[in-house]
Amino acid sequence: MAVQLTLDKKEYLLGDTVRATVTVTNDGAAAVSVPKPELCMPSVSFRLLRNPDAATPESIVTRLGPEAGTVKLEPGKSVSGLIEFPAIEAHGLMIEALYNPRGRAHPHFVNTQVETSNRVAFHVKSGGKKLRAKFSTEAGEFAAEFYPERAHNHVLSFVQLAQKGYFNGIKFHRVVPSFVIQGGDPTGTGSGGPGYRMPSEFNEILHEPGVLSMARTSDPHSAGSQFFVCTARTPHLDNQYTVFGRVVSGLDAVMKIGASADNAGRFSMKKVELVLE
Repeated sequence: MAVQLTLDKKEYLLGDTVRATVTVTNDGAAAVSVPKPELCMPSVSFRLLRNPDAATPESIVTRLGPEAGTVKLEPGKSVSGLIEFPAIEAHGLMIEALYNPRGRAHPHFVNTQVETSNRVAFHVKSGGKKLRAKFSTEAGEFAAEFYPERAHNHVLSFVQLAQKGYFNGIKFHRVVPSFVIQGGDPTGTGSGGPGYRMPSEFNEILHEPGVLSMARTSDPHSAGSQFFVCTARTPHLDNQYTVFGRVVSGLDAVMKIGASADNAGRFSMKKVELVLE
């Protein structure tokens, strides 16, 4: 298979939609059935590359769990898929598509056989602004900034879900005083999610009051939409859960929710908005 990646532009503003077209061509002599190009690990994932000296030189953007549809390609025929995602990280990046993993499919594509596309450079400008999430709750408002350079896949997922209004109305279903408040489960049971999981992006950022981190099961690669906000320093979580943001204003609202275990299910994210400021 020959895999070609094209972007609709070479330069974006922070928050713009990046439109990536992945085209797969059967360059063999026989017809084959292949995954339709869409964002899920059985089909298309992306590798983002930064400066080699960056704290995180590369990130994998993928979704674990959903199955990809298939299409039969005759020799010389092609199939394309348009994958859209927001520009969340403001500097120069290189991107390549990883297609149709075979054999041992590792969540970070370590020792995984996969077709790799051409590499495309693009640049995201911030205009001096940062992408933030504003949470409106019954306890007040708080705002958080993101760390896409350390957890690009998790930030991207959160932003995409927020853009769809996914978090609006979801309650903080778990409250443990002097520890965390946890939300992001539309069922409110602690077992719900968006229908996919993500590979871990553990990093060195400490779990301190106001830090946003992703909830998971005992499987390191199981985060979905549930996240927690720390209300105390919790060192045993460091480098075991993916930190992806931090509260930059309104921490008193978080602490009010986290003051009592009786507040579990009492407070909701009435609305989560994405803003540039």
